[in-house]
Amino acid sequence: MDLNTIQTFADVVRAGGFSAAARQSGMPRSTVSLRVRMLEEALGVRLFKRSTRAIALTSEGRALFDSAGPVLDRLAEAVIAVGGVQGELKGPIRITAPADFPTDGLADALGSFRREHPKVSFEVILTNAVLDLVAENIDIALRIGAENQQDTVTRAVLDAAYGLFASPAYFDANGEPRDANAIQTLIAPPRILRRFIERQVFEARSLPDPAIEANNFLLIRDLAVAGHGIGLLPVGLCKKEIAAGTLRQTLRSLFTGSVRMGLSFPTRSDMNARVRAFADHLARRLLNPGGWQHEQ
Repeated sequence: MDLNTIQTFADVVRAGGFSAAARQSGMPRSTVSLRVRMLEEALGVRLFKRSTRAIALTSEGRALFDSAGPVLDRLAEAVIAVGGVQGELKGPIRITAPADFPTDGLADALGSFRREHPKVSFEVILTNAVLDLVAENIDIALRIGAENQQDTVTRAVLDAAYGLFASPAYFDANGEPRDANAIQTLIAPPRILRRFIERQVFEARSLPDPAIEANNFLLIRDLAVAGHGIGLLPVGLCKKEIAAGTLRQTLRSLFTGSVRMGLSFPTRSDMNARVRAFADHLARRLLNPGGWQHEQ
């Protein structure tokens, strides 16, 4: 039995299909299919249930992948460590981050990492949806510390301060609220994230129901700048507007502490050499001043 056939089988599982595995590995699809068929014949079992549009692991396939996947990862890292590759990193990394996360720090991290490791490729998915890291084949997810039902490994990387912001024109027309109950027009994220922020950093513990609810902080910021209400926002996302005088913070004393953001990984065994190296690199870049970094 050729070890390459087991590696190809694992590649198909991780990629979610034969065509995707072929693209990522640079092999013809026919070669990928042949290797998996040879492995099935050698084992005398079916590893995948196949249809014209999808594949799914059989119970035997799941058992093989659960056992062989981590072993293959450790073997690959051992080969890199002791072989003649001299630490070369290559292969794809799929990363997801919030749709409204400031992209300058992320772009800097991607570009600078590829200068050092040009054989590493990236696919970046910006979305506020909490993706299933295994089903979506995600290597790294940058997430706010909201509730997450997935069984993931998380590494904290930065703390984000939050506050309430509105335009000077809004305050001129409505006055500044004396307390949380006096907020007339709140613009805020969805309830789950809003309640999480309240528990973590809002001393009054409860905000009024929002007049406008949006799952994108950039939209909340733009609505606040336009004078449509008071926005619940990351402080770091409002730096330019504060400096320009188009936004002003209110009820500052009610916000204490910060919200932790972290990098999530499907499992420790999925943190191969290139993923681990980029995670370290990204964490260092995000800790630099800027973005949503908490300011003391």
